[in-house]
Amino acid sequence: MLGLRLQQLRKERRLTQQEVGQGIWASGSKVSRIESGMVGLGRRDVVRLLNFYGITDADEHDRYLSLVQLGDQPGWWHQDRDALPKGFELLNLESAARTIRCYEPAVVPELLQTDEYARAVLRLRYPYLPGDEIDRLLAVRLQRQQVLDRADPPYLWILVEESALRRPIGGDAVWRNQLDHLEDVIQAPNVSLQIVGDNACGSVRAVCGFLYLRFIDTQLPDVVCVAQPNSMLYLEERRDIECYLRIADLIAVEAARPGNTAAWLESLKSEANRMPS
Repeated sequence: MLGLRLQQLRKERRLTQQEVGQGIWASGSKVSRIESGMVGLGRRDVVRLLNFYGITDADEHDRYLSLVQLGDQPGWWHQDRDALPKGFELLNLESAARTIRCYEPAVVPELLQTDEYARAVLRLRYPYLPGDEIDRLLAVRLQRQQVLDRADPPYLWILVEESALRRPIGGDAVWRNQLDHLEDVIQAPNVSLQIVGDNACGSVRAVCGFLYLRFIDTQLPDVVCVAQPNSMLYLEERRDIECYLRIADLIAVEAARPGNTAAWLESLKSEANRMPS
Protein backbone atom coordinates (compact mmCIF):
# COMPACT_ATOMS: atom_id res chain seq x y z
CA MET A 1 0.00 0.00 0.00
CA LEU A 2 2.82 2.37 0.85
CA GLY A 3 4.65 1.39 -2.33
CA LEU A 4 1.58 2.18 -4.43
CA ARG A 5 1.29 5.63 -2.90
CA LEU A 6 4.98 6.36 -3.46
CA GLN A 7 4.61 5.16 -7.05
CA GLN A 8 1.74 7.60 -7.54
CA LEU A 9 3.87 10.47 -6.23
CA ARG A 10 6.64 9.57 -8.67
CA LYS A 11 4.30 9.40 -11.64
CA GLU A 12 2.69 12.72 -10.74
CA ARG A 13 6.17 14.26 -11.03
CA ARG A 14 6.87 12.49 -14.35
CA LEU A 15 9.99 10.80 -12.99
CA THR A 16 11.38 7.40 -13.94
CA GLN A 17 12.42 4.84 -11.35
CA GLN A 18 16.03 5.33 -12.45
CA GLU A 19 15.82 9.09 -11.87
CA VAL A 20 14.40 8.58 -8.41
CA GLY A 21 17.07 6.00 -7.62
CA GLN A 22 19.80 8.45 -8.55
CA GLY A 23 18.15 11.13 -6.43
CA ILE A 24 18.13 9.03 -3.27
CA TRP A 25 21.47 7.28 -3.86
CA ALA A 26 19.91 3.96 -4.81
CA SER A 27 19.19 1.96 -7.96
CA GLY A 28 16.15 2.06 -10.18
CA SER A 29 15.56 -1.62 -9.42
CA LYS A 30 15.33 -0.83 -5.70
CA VAL A 31 12.71 1.83 -6.41
CA SER A 32 10.82 -0.78 -8.45
CA ARG A 33 10.92 -3.24 -5.55
CA ILE A 34 9.75 -0.53 -3.14
CA GLU A 35 6.78 0.36 -5.33
CA SER A 36 5.82 -3.29 -5.77
CA GLY A 37 5.91 -3.92 -2.01
CA MET A 38 8.70 -6.50 -2.41
CA VAL A 39 10.99 -4.90 0.18
CA GLY A 40 10.35 -3.45 3.60
CA LEU A 41 10.75 0.26 4.21
CA GLY A 42 12.10 2.01 7.26
CA ARG A 43 11.10 5.46 8.44
CA ARG A 44 14.36 6.98 7.14
CA ASP A 45 13.79 5.56 3.63
CA VAL A 46 10.26 6.94 3.50
CA VAL A 47 11.28 10.40 4.71
CA ARG A 48 14.10 10.48 2.13
CA LEU A 49 11.67 9.65 -0.68
CA LEU A 50 9.05 12.13 0.54
CA ASN A 51 11.62 14.91 0.72
CA PHE A 52 12.83 14.04 -2.78
CA TYR A 53 9.22 14.35 -4.02
CA GLY A 54 8.87 17.70 -2.29
CA ILE A 55 6.54 16.49 0.46
CA THR A 56 7.69 18.40 3.53
CA ASP A 57 4.48 18.88 5.53
CA ALA A 58 4.80 17.14 8.92
CA ASP A 59 1.18 15.91 8.96
CA GLU A 60 1.60 14.39 5.49
CA HIS A 61 4.79 12.65 6.67
CA ASP A 62 2.84 11.21 9.61
CA ARG A 63 0.30 9.64 7.27
CA TYR A 64 2.99 7.81 5.32
CA LEU A 65 4.93 6.81 8.41
CA SER A 66 1.72 5.36 9.87
CA LEU A 67 1.69 2.95 6.92
CA VAL A 68 5.24 1.89 7.79
CA GLN A 69 4.08 0.85 11.26
CA LEU A 70 1.37 -1.42 9.87
CA GLY A 71 3.96 -3.93 8.69
CA ASP A 72 3.65 -6.44 5.88
CA GLN A 73 1.93 -9.41 7.50
CA PRO A 74 -0.90 -10.94 5.41
CA GLY A 75 -4.29 -10.15 6.87
CA TRP A 76 -4.15 -7.25 9.28
CA TRP A 77 -6.38 -4.87 11.16
CA HIS A 78 -5.96 -1.16 10.75
CA GLN A 79 -7.34 0.87 13.65
CA ASP A 80 -8.48 4.36 12.69
CA ARG A 81 -6.48 7.23 14.11
CA ASP A 82 -5.95 10.91 13.41
CA ALA A 83 -2.74 10.52 11.39
CA LEU A 84 -4.38 8.12 8.94
CA PRO A 85 -8.02 9.04 8.25
CA LYS A 86 -10.52 6.37 7.24
CA GLY A 87 -10.34 5.78 3.51
CA PHE A 88 -6.71 6.85 3.06
CA GLU A 89 -5.56 3.26 2.42
CA LEU A 90 -8.42 2.62 -0.02
CA LEU A 91 -7.48 5.78 -1.89
CA ASN A 92 -4.11 4.22 -2.68
CA LEU A 93 -5.36 0.70 -3.34
CA GLU A 94 -8.25 1.68 -5.60
CA SER A 95 -6.04 3.99 -7.65
CA ALA A 96 -3.91 0.95 -8.59
CA ALA A 97 -6.81 -1.45 -9.23
CA ARG A 98 -7.98 -2.80 -12.56
CA THR A 99 -11.01 -4.60 -11.08
CA ILE A 100 -13.13 -3.60 -8.08
CA ARG A 101 -15.96 -5.82 -6.85
CA CYS A 102 -18.15 -4.63 -4.00
CA TYR A 103 -21.12 -5.93 -2.04
CA GLU A 104 -22.98 -3.47 0.16
CA PRO A 105 -26.09 -4.47 2.14
CA ALA A 106 -26.82 -1.21 3.98
CA VAL A 107 -26.17 1.83 1.79
CA VAL A 108 -25.16 2.82 -1.73
CA PRO A 109 -21.45 1.87 -2.05
CA GLU A 110 -19.01 4.67 -1.31
CA LEU A 111 -17.56 4.98 -4.81
CA LEU A 112 -21.04 5.77 -6.19
CA GLN A 113 -22.31 8.15 -3.50
CA THR A 114 -23.23 11.76 -4.19
CA ASP A 115 -21.66 14.43 -1.97
CA GLU A 116 -24.84 15.01 0.03
CA TYR A 117 -25.60 11.32 0.42
CA ALA A 118 -22.01 10.58 1.52
CA ARG A 119 -22.14 13.35 4.12
CA ALA A 120 -25.44 11.99 5.48
CA VAL A 121 -24.01 8.46 5.71
CA LEU A 122 -20.93 9.71 7.54
CA ARG A 123 -23.05 11.62 10.03
CA LEU A 124 -25.10 8.51 10.72
CA ARG A 125 -22.01 6.34 11.22
CA TYR A 126 -20.06 8.89 13.28
CA PRO A 127 -22.71 10.89 15.18
CA TYR A 128 -20.25 12.21 17.75
CA LEU A 129 -17.64 13.59 15.33
CA PRO A 130 -17.48 17.37 14.89
CA GLY A 131 -18.31 18.90 11.53
CA ASP A 132 -14.68 19.48 10.52
CA GLU A 133 -13.89 15.78 11.01
CA ILE A 134 -16.87 14.81 8.87
CA ASP A 135 -15.56 17.22 6.22
CA ARG A 136 -12.18 15.52 6.38
CA LEU A 137 -13.63 12.05 5.90
CA LEU A 138 -15.87 13.30 3.10
CA ALA A 139 -12.91 14.84 1.27
CA VAL A 140 -11.09 11.48 1.26
CA ARG A 141 -14.19 9.67 0.02
CA LEU A 142 -14.71 12.13 -2.84
CA GLN A 143 -11.04 11.89 -3.76
CA ARG A 144 -11.41 8.11 -3.98
CA GLN A 145 -14.24 8.53 -6.47
CA GLN A 146 -11.92 10.31 -8.91
CA VAL A 147 -10.52 6.91 -9.94
CA LEU A 148 -13.69 6.43 -12.00
CA ASP A 149 -13.01 9.64 -13.96
CA ARG A 150 -9.52 8.77 -15.16
CA ALA A 151 -8.77 7.85 -18.77
CA ASP A 152 -8.44 4.13 -17.97
CA PRO A 153 -10.82 3.56 -15.03
CA PRO A 154 -11.04 0.19 -13.30
CA TYR A 155 -13.90 -2.19 -13.99
CA LEU A 156 -16.43 -1.71 -11.19
CA TRP A 157 -18.87 -4.52 -10.36
CA ILE A 158 -21.30 -3.49 -7.62
CA LEU A 159 -23.87 -5.58 -5.75
CA VAL A 160 -26.25 -3.45 -3.69
CA GLU A 161 -29.32 -4.47 -1.70
CA GLU A 162 -32.74 -3.24 -2.82
CA SER A 163 -33.44 -2.22 0.78
CA ALA A 164 -30.43 0.11 0.70
CA LEU A 165 -31.79 1.85 -2.38
CA ARG A 166 -35.17 2.32 -0.68
CA ARG A 167 -33.64 3.90 2.42
CA PRO A 168 -34.07 7.73 2.28
CA ILE A 169 -30.73 8.58 3.89
CA GLY A 170 -30.28 12.33 4.15
CA GLY A 171 -33.93 13.02 3.39
CA ASP A 172 -36.10 12.59 0.33
CA ALA A 173 -34.30 15.15 -1.87
CA VAL A 174 -30.87 13.66 -1.19
CA TRP A 175 -32.23 10.15 -1.74
CA ARG A 176 -33.84 11.05 -5.07
CA ASN A 177 -30.67 12.77 -6.27
CA GLN A 178 -28.72 9.64 -5.35
CA LEU A 179 -31.02 7.48 -7.49
CA ASP A 180 -30.59 9.95 -10.37
CA HIS A 181 -26.81 9.71 -9.97
CA LEU A 182 -26.89 5.92 -10.14
CA GLU A 183 -28.88 6.11 -13.37
CA ASP A 184 -26.12 8.27 -14.84
CA VAL A 185 -23.26 6.15 -13.51
CA ILE A 186 -24.48 2.85 -14.94
CA GLN A 187 -24.24 4.28 -18.46
CA ALA A 188 -20.43 3.97 -18.22
CA PRO A 189 -19.11 0.81 -19.91
CA ASN A 190 -16.82 0.02 -16.96
CA VAL A 191 -19.62 0.01 -14.36
CA SER A 192 -21.89 -2.98 -13.71
CA LEU A 193 -24.54 -2.53 -11.00
CA GLN A 194 -26.72 -5.43 -9.84
CA ILE A 195 -29.58 -4.98 -7.40
CA VAL A 196 -30.08 -7.75 -4.84
CA GLY A 197 -33.83 -8.04 -4.33
CA ASP A 198 -35.44 -8.23 -0.90
CA ASN A 199 -36.36 -11.86 -1.57
CA ALA A 200 -32.69 -12.83 -2.13
CA CYS A 201 -30.32 -14.04 0.60
CA GLY A 202 -27.32 -11.78 0.01
CA SER A 203 -27.09 -10.31 3.50
CA VAL A 204 -27.40 -13.79 5.04
CA ARG A 205 -24.58 -15.16 2.86
CA ALA A 206 -22.17 -12.25 3.39
CA VAL A 207 -23.16 -10.96 6.86
CA CYS A 208 -21.43 -7.66 6.08
CA GLY A 209 -20.22 -5.63 3.09
CA PHE A 210 -16.82 -6.13 1.50
CA LEU A 211 -14.59 -4.81 -1.27
CA TYR A 212 -12.42 -6.95 -3.57
CA LEU A 213 -9.48 -5.47 -5.48
CA ARG A 214 -7.37 -6.89 -8.31
CA PHE A 215 -4.44 -4.74 -9.40
CA ILE A 216 -2.95 -3.59 -12.68
CA ASP A 217 0.47 -4.72 -11.44
CA THR A 218 0.20 -8.51 -11.46
CA GLN A 219 2.96 -8.78 -8.85
CA LEU A 220 0.54 -7.40 -6.26
CA PRO A 221 -1.76 -9.91 -4.54
CA ASP A 222 -5.53 -9.53 -4.66
CA VAL A 223 -7.01 -7.93 -1.54
CA VAL A 224 -10.37 -8.10 0.21
CA CYS A 225 -11.28 -5.21 2.51
CA VAL A 226 -13.91 -5.62 5.24
CA ALA A 227 -14.97 -2.44 7.03
CA GLN A 228 -15.87 -2.15 10.71
CA PRO A 229 -16.99 1.01 12.57
CA ASN A 230 -13.48 1.95 13.72
CA SER A 231 -11.21 -0.33 11.76
CA MET A 232 -10.60 -2.09 8.46
CA LEU A 233 -9.55 -5.69 7.89
CA TYR A 234 -7.38 -6.42 4.85
CA LEU A 235 -7.13 -10.02 3.65
CA GLU A 236 -4.70 -11.30 1.03
CA GLU A 237 -4.45 -15.03 1.80
CA ARG A 238 -5.71 -16.91 -1.26
CA ARG A 239 -8.20 -19.01 0.70
CA ASP A 240 -9.77 -15.86 2.16
CA ILE A 241 -9.94 -14.22 -1.27
CA GLU A 242 -11.61 -17.28 -2.81
CA CYS A 243 -14.14 -17.43 0.03
CA TYR A 244 -15.30 -13.86 -0.61
CA LEU A 245 -15.28 -14.33 -4.39
CA ARG A 246 -17.54 -17.37 -4.02
CA ILE A 247 -19.91 -15.32 -1.88
CA ALA A 248 -19.90 -12.53 -4.47
CA ASP A 249 -20.63 -15.02 -7.26
CA LEU A 250 -23.54 -16.58 -5.35
CA ILE A 251 -25.06 -13.17 -4.62
CA ALA A 252 -24.59 -12.12 -8.25
CA VAL A 253 -26.58 -15.18 -9.39
CA GLU A 254 -29.43 -14.23 -7.04
CA ALA A 255 -29.36 -10.55 -8.05
CA ALA A 256 -31.10 -8.99 -11.02
CA ARG A 257 -29.08 -8.85 -14.23
CA PRO A 258 -27.22 -5.58 -14.88
CA GLY A 259 -29.40 -5.01 -17.93
CA ASN A 260 -32.44 -4.71 -15.63
CA THR A 261 -30.86 -2.13 -13.31
CA ALA A 262 -31.98 0.96 -15.22
CA ALA A 263 -35.64 -0.14 -15.19
CA TRP A 264 -35.41 -1.03 -11.50
CA LEU A 265 -33.94 2.38 -10.62
CA GLU A 266 -36.67 4.08 -12.65
CA SER A 267 -39.27 2.13 -10.69
CA LEU A 268 -37.68 3.17 -7.39
CA LYS A 269 -37.64 6.79 -8.53
CA SER A 270 -41.32 6.61 -9.46
CA GLU A 271 -42.11 5.31 -6.00
CA ALA A 272 -40.00 8.08 -4.46
CA ASN A 273 -41.74 10.76 -6.51
CA ARG A 274 -45.18 9.53 -5.40
CA MET A 275 -44.17 9.94 -1.78
CA PRO A 276 -44.95 13.31 -0.13
CA SER A 277 -41.94 15.61 0.15
